[in-house]
Amino acid sequence: MPTRTNFETELTVLKEAITDLGHSVLRGFQDAVDAVESNNRGRLSDLIEEDENINRIEMAINEKATMMIARQQPVASDLRKIISALKVASDLERIGDLTVDLAKAALRIDDLTTVTAEIVRLKAIADKVIHMIHRVFLAYADADIMGAQRIAALDDEVDKAYSAFVKDVFSGIRNGGEDMMQLAFMARYMERIADYGTNVAEWIIYEVNGQRFDLN
Repeated sequence: MPTRTNFETELTVLKEAITDLGHSVLRGFQDAVDAVESNNRGRLSDLIEEDENINRIEMAINEKATMMIARQQPVASDLRKIISALKVASDLERIGDLTVDLAKAALRIDDLTTVTAEIVRLKAIADKVIHMIHRVFLAYADADIMGAQRIAALDDEVDKAYSAFVKDVFSGIRNGGEDMMQLAFMARYMERIADYGTNVAEWIIYEVNGQRFDLN
């Protein structure tokens, strides 16, 4: 069936585009964390500008998916794969936006070298987020429901680290003022990135069996 073969080929290309988007988004987040750690303000500024490329990639994925629905008139199981792809792309784009927010918050701190201890803790949270997003990508590539379900436990680890960090930051807010506020925002953006990773895991489950589970 040539039509079916064409659809499978287009779906493979679509998922590859999403994987590429995911790697770009994760690379941007890693770069932002590295730039914060090394006080590289120039790189932080560049990352803000580069977000437009992420937006363009997401729009291209949306257009491709929409055209697939219009041309192929997919059956229910195939339609789920396309809808999941659209949702995953949207969540990845939001991760890119939150990375920009993190970079902007870091740039509002006059001298990142004065908050080294806090940045070390932020890096630990970021490492958890990066590990989690890597696992999400593996689950998406393999349509792995069990792998997707395990993402919830990783998200819980991020939540706990975020809560502990914010508690400590706000306990010393009088001594840090605006800098402490920006550090709290940065931690919040990381926690939100993990939430979007959990969203992707939920769409993996939906793609495979048509059921929506709340993993948060």
